Amino acid sequence: MAKMIRSKREWRCTVCSATHMKWQGSCKNCHKIGTLQEYQLVPIKPKPTITQKAVQRRSKNSERNIAKRMQDVDGKDPNFEGIATSTGRIGHITNMRVDTVSKHYFTENKNRALPRWIIDAWILINQRAKDFNKVPLLHLEPPDMPKDFLLNGERHKLDTIACIRQDRHEELIRAEAKANTARAILNSDFSDEKMLYELRVLLGAEK
Repeated sequence: MAKMIRSKREWRCTVCSATHMKWQGSCKNCHKIGTLQEYQLVPIKPKPTITQKAVQRRSKNSERNIAKRMQDVDGKDPNFEGIATSTGRIGHITNMRVDTVSKHYFTENKNRALPRWIIDAWILINQRAKDFNKVPLLHLEPPDMPKDFLLNGERHKLDTIACIRQDRHEELIRAEAKANTARAILNSDFSDEKMLYELRVLLGAEK
């Protein structure tokens, strides 16, 4: 059986309210002339402007970029195999309301304008960190930030916001992965010689 395709518009008689699938000179029900009025059944979605298209494209590119970087450094989450895209994007597929997933992280990417004071504070802390060879950290603790959040009937502590550079974040992920590997080597049944060799390989001392 052929699938019925619903029309996006119809014409109704202003006298007897009879509906018609197409315009005609008179109503077939009451036979009045010129009484058919067009009604839109499906709202017409306005076409995005060039500026809106550019914003959407930039946002998607930003989301793909962070998704790929996080999967490259953190690895894929096998639990989302077949669901996430090749770069780890899941926001447009699931209803989880997060953009990307990797082995240890859910990532929400916000490609939106920020208040100028936040941008100025981020630039300033990066300048000072560069001057003194330190790592920039922007700590945000707004007075209206809730202290906890509700999940499955239980309340959980909501910590403050710490902003660091993405490349620094990736350095910490790699360091954490090395530390976990070293811990596994130390807890293994390897001989002392084998254990030392594996640790040297991990630290790049062995070629």
